[in-house]
Amino acid sequence: MPLRVIETRQVAQILIMFMIVQFFGLFLASQVFSGATYQQISGAQVVSSSVSVLFYVVYIILLSALLIFLFKIVKGDKLFIVIEGAVVFIASFFVFLILSGIFTTSTLFYISGSAITTNFLIGAVAAILLVIAKNKMQRLRNATAIIASVGVGLVLGISFSFFATVIFMMILAVYDFVAVFITKHMVTMARAMSSRNLAFLVGVNEVEAIPKSSFSSKELADYKKENSGVKKSPALSQFYRSGMLPVVARIELGTGDLAVPLMVAVAAYKVSLNFVLSFFVIFGAVLGLLMTAFILRKYKRALPAIPPLLFGVAIGLSAYVFIFNVLHL
Repeated sequence: MPLRVIETRQVAQILIMFMIVQFFGLFLASQVFSGATYQQISGAQVVSSSVSVLFYVVYIILLSALLIFLFKIVKGDKLFIVIEGAVVFIASFFVFLILSGIFTTSTLFYISGSAITTNFLIGAVAAILLVIAKNKMQRLRNATAIIASVGVGLVLGISFSFFATVIFMMILAVYDFVAVFITKHMVTMARAMSSRNLAFLVGVNEVEAIPKSSFSSKELADYKKENSGVKKSPALSQFYRSGMLPVVARIELGTGDLAVPLMVAVAAYKVSLNFVLSFFVIFGAVLGLLMTAFILRKYKRALPAIPPLLFGVAIGLSAYVFIFNVLHL
C-alpha cells in the first residue's frame, strides 16, 4: 500500500505537467490564430502529405543516432549542456514570442540595418534567461522542459495539417515501440539524459522512509528483491535496522511524449477554429497516459509512451466522430 500511494502521487504530478503543456499550448495556438482566416491558416501549413511527414521521421531517427553516438564517445557534460541550451532556446523562444504579443504592442526598430520587433527581442531575451536559469538552478528542469515542449508542439501543430499530425504520430508510435523494445536505444538515451539532468525529460524523484510493518508480505518480498543493496549501504542500512525501509521512487516522461499530443491538438484546433476537437484529442491523450502509468506500475520497466497515447487519441477522435457525426449532437 505505501508503494502504491507514492506511485499514485507521482503519476498525478506527471499528469498535471502533461495537462499544463496541452492546455497552455492550445491557449497559445488560439492566440496565434486569433482573427486569421481559414485560407491564411492553410497557407501556414508546410507539411500536409505523408511524404513530407517521412522527412521529419528520418530527421528524428538521424538525430537520435547522433545523440547516442555522442553519449557514448563524449565524456563530461559541457557539450550536452550546449545542445540542451540550443534546443531550449529555440523551442522556448516561440512561447515567449507569442506571450509577449499578447501583453505588449509590437513596435519596429532597426539594429545594424535589420528590422527588429520588440516582441522578437523580448522572446529572445526571455529564452536566453531561461537557459541561464536552468543551468544555475538544476531544479528548474521540469519547468524548462514544459516550456520547451509547449514550443515544439505548438510549432509542429501550426506547420502540420491535421491529417499529417495523425500520420506523424502513428509513425512515431511504431518508432517508439522499436526504439524501446527492440533496439533499446531510446532507453539508453533516457538514462543518459536523466543522469545529466537535461531538460529533455520531466520527472518526479522521491526518497521516503516507510515503516516496514506497513508493507504486505508480497510488497516486502518485492522490495528485498529490487533493493538487495540497501543493507550494504552504510547510509541506508541504519534505516533498515530501525524498522524503516528507504523507498526510492522515480517516474519520468520524455518531452516528445508531451509535445506530440499537443501537436495533434493544435492541428485539430485549425480544423474549425474551436476547442471541441482539440479537447477530445487531449482527453484521449490523458487516457493514454493513464494507461501507460498502469502498465508501468504492473511491469516495472521502461515503456514507450507514444503508442498508448496514440491509442487514447484514437479513442478521443472516435468519440468525437460518434457524437457529432453519428448522433448529430
